[in-house]
Amino acid sequence: MKTNGKTKRRGGLSPDKYLSEPQIGRLLLYLERRAAAGGRRAAVNRFIVIMLLYCGLRAEELLSLRLRNLPGYHGKNAIEVERGKGGVARAVQVPDWLTEYIAAFVKSCRKGAKPGGILIPSERGYRRVVVKRARVVNGRRIHGQRTERSCRMTYHSLWAKVRRIGLAAGIGKLHPHMFRHTYLSRLYNVKQDLRFVQDQAGHLDPKTTAIYTRTNVDERTRQVQDLPRPFAS
Repeated sequence: MKTNGKTKRRGGLSPDKYLSEPQIGRLLLYLERRAAAGGRRAAVNRFIVIMLLYCGLRAEELLSLRLRNLPGYHGKNAIEVERGKGGVARAVQVPDWLTEYIAAFVKSCRKGAKPGGILIPSERGYRRVVVKRARVVNGRRIHGQRTERSCRMTYHSLWAKVRRIGLAAGIGKLHPHMFRHTYLSRLYNVKQDLRFVQDQAGHLDPKTTAIYTRTNVDERTRQVQDLPRPFAS
């Protein structure tokens, strides 16, 4: 079916919009081996994929995270998204193992960073200089201040990084939003709790979330296989 020259698909997401379990396994194995070889960049790459794959965050939401939004800072097993799509804030529940993994990453790669610091800064090391001019307040002169803040990674850098990882892992074309589709599909197939999936995703309309109810390929395959045959094997 075509609308305005574009094909409109029925039946949920097309298979090329999310990762299969074998693809996930292959991707994680590649990242694990790279991280085991050492190096900060490999650790950051693995962290980025884990966060996207097991939190379902939008790319901009991940890049906007600050340390204060993490479980280790507010004491809850959740990632605080201060400003999601449409300016809506939400808390994304995470499992215990992910809370521990995030804490280990912060200790290793963001040691000494303040709670307001960016979680994933630019790998180019660019820093934004903030200058506050001297001013007079209630008759008292306040001296100017010059501070430096790490710039966050850009969406383009993240997109290029994910694409390179996908090609190197043998997955093919991979982009950040595929991880969100994968997470929400897998989450729905655990308990089929559509409302919980909607909350985790930050969707205002449940119809948007409904596309993830039709991605259980294994179950659909089983039902097709159970149809009676027209002839004996």
